[in-house]
Amino acid sequence: MQYTEVANELGTLETLTAPTDIGKEKALSLRGQFLDESHYTLLLDKGGVVLTPDGQVLCILLKDRLRPELLDAARPIVRKVACQPVAGGNRADAAGTGMVQRKRKSGSVSKLTGVPCLVDLSDEDYQRLKPAKGGIIGYHPRVVRGGQIYPSRLTAYKGVLPSELSLMAELEKEVAEALRLSFVQDRWATQFKKASQTPPAFLLKTRDSHAPRTTITCNKSWRTAAHVDGGVLKESFGVMCCFGEFDGCDLVFPRYQTAVRYREGDVILANSANEVHGNTPLLNPDGTVPEPGKLPERLVCVFYFEQNTDAGRDAQ
Repeated sequence: MQYTEVANELGTLETLTAPTDIGKEKALSLRGQFLDESHYTLLLDKGGVVLTPDGQVLCILLKDRLRPELLDAARPIVRKVACQPVAGGNRADAAGTGMVQRKRKSGSVSKLTGVPCLVDLSDEDYQRLKPAKGGIIGYHPRVVRGGQIYPSRLTAYKGVLPSELSLMAELEKEVAEALRLSFVQDRWATQFKKASQTPPAFLLKTRDSHAPRTTITCNKSWRTAAHVDGGVLKESFGVMCCFGEFDGCDLVFPRYQTAVRYREGDVILANSANEVHGNTPLLNPDGTVPEPGKLPERLVCVFYFEQNTDAGRDAQ
């Protein structure tokens, strides 16, 4: 889709207002809990913009924004990237499990904490998290864990090819246009300024330039619990797209009783770095509940500027 086509599309989008605001603290109290239809009364399933009751943009849904040939080329790459188990990882709120102290191979308990490993999960959590995977293209944040500093580092999946990295950057470039031309151009300008202060080596590289983002997170068959995206530049907007045939897994913003239903080919822009959000249950394409351990494949890409890279911190 060309520049003028995107601009014309944005000009025709319906603008809706979220039905309520339950408050920031009440929304934050839901972190780590699973969201469902009881947490929203407004569902955005057609192209449109949702404003908060005080007039701020909460989310924008652009339908059929991405080219099918680009999606088909990127799909196997996203599948390869999303290869790390969520169980045993670090995203406890999104996993809905809480943090526990990690065990060493000897069986002793370490100072590090994380999401429980599969063997330590309840039967219900085991069935939900066994197929759930995640992974990153680009830069991990700088973190301190167990008193030890882990510097930001470039991460690529096993067997990565330069052509695959280039193609993912092209996907990023296409979704980036949606943000640049959207109703939140001030967010785009802030992110672009931040990127311009960041060494190019820390940015995703397209064929002819550098993207104003450092990282793409890829998830597979993961219904996230209520959480706020950590490390993402707060002054920007989250940009997401998905792949697969499935039903359910709508993205819910409980503070504003609003949900967004996006599917393959769509692009969603959302204030995910500042607002609590999570998914409804992941269902089969026909709307039925999956058998235990047989969740449909739903691939998601989240594009963002990781402000806690070493370069990002220097650019603040």
